[in-house]
Amino acid sequence: MQNQLTVNRNAMLIRSLIIMLFAGIINSTAVFVSPLAAYYGWETAAVANVGSTMLLFWPIGSIIGGKIMAAFGAKKATITGAVLFGAGLLLTGLVPKYSPWLIYITFSFMIGLGNGIAYTAATYTATSWFPDKIGLASGLCMGINGGSSAFLAPLCSYLTYAAGIKTCLLIMGTLCCAAAIICGYGLQQAPKGYVPKGWDSSKSNKNLDSSFESYNASEAVKTRPFWHVFICMAFFPTLYLIMFPRFSVFITDKGFSVVLATLGVSLYNIASSVGRLGLGALIDKIGYKKIYAICWACNIGSAFMLIFGNSVASILTAYILIGAGFGATNSVYPVTLTKSFGPMYTGAIYGFALLGYMVSTQVIPRISNLLIASTGGYQASFTVALVLCTIAVASMILVPKLDRKKIMENKN
Repeated sequence: MQNQLTVNRNAMLIRSLIIMLFAGIINSTAVFVSPLAAYYGWETAAVANVGSTMLLFWPIGSIIGGKIMAAFGAKKATITGAVLFGAGLLLTGLVPKYSPWLIYITFSFMIGLGNGIAYTAATYTATSWFPDKIGLASGLCMGINGGSSAFLAPLCSYLTYAAGIKTCLLIMGTLCCAAAIICGYGLQQAPKGYVPKGWDSSKSNKNLDSSFESYNASEAVKTRPFWHVFICMAFFPTLYLIMFPRFSVFITDKGFSVVLATLGVSLYNIASSVGRLGLGALIDKIGYKKIYAICWACNIGSAFMLIFGNSVASILTAYILIGAGFGATNSVYPVTLTKSFGPMYTGAIYGFALLGYMVSTQVIPRISNLLIASTGGYQASFTVALVLCTIAVASMILVPKLDRKKIMENKN
């Protein structure tokens, strides 16, 4: 068992974080909607549907990325994903006006699939090297990825304004692809049984998850912990899925200005990034179940403020709470899966669990729209969100511990 390696794990983390930064362009694709609609003469809603379709392929990419990672290594998985989503951006920039349907292939399929592959490979490479600080590693990955829009969205907007949407896509495709390939080329997952240099188990009150045998995806889906996480991913995002397309509209419908609506969206994004990083790092101190309970409390508080609050302060506070609560759950899931199943195959397991979220993105907005249309308000939708979020936190708290054998036990 290789416990001491010449590989610098901090360098692996930095490579992963750079990949996560550029993979975060998927969070900035909204800035492409209006320019693409104007270029092709489509309704804005039609182009927005291209972005929604992209999210269907993202979890499939995560599954594929985890499989490639397990079979061929992190480098090949990352480069495959980088080439695919970078080429998707580039080719979207080359789609002619007379064939706009092609962006469903270049934008929806290629970017969604490739980004999911690269995201999963980078995340689970980073966490594999930090079994002693897995919450911090997960939080950094999620924080950088979620916060990347603060850098990439303004850059894309500027390039679109200065040179046009097609040129912007060509530049961003080249930049994202090159950065991810360069960083991915030296990427490698920690070996089986990896123990950080200087780690002394006799001075610690916890065992490293890397010291135990890992479950592969086919084994994991037959266990209770997997389905507990699946339920969490399907149910917890309900409030976010209701509010995400309405962050600006909700405030303006209350009679407040567009400026305040923009501030609300900015506060949500900041809170999401801070929550991912801060609460993610705190997992190492108090455990992932307690952090998930904090996320639940944030969501519950946000829902009540949205239902009963009518002031600017209450609505903006609600946006901050939903950003911190939903954002931080993204840091919890890699830790939960690694602690349940070990670090070797969590990329693929995460992809399968993410199918719960994919189903939710297709079902929840439709139910919410029907409830809002039939009741003339948000209270029924928010009530559903409260119930489902509570089911999710109960599911996380009840995640059972699997009896995984120590790696040395199987070597004797």
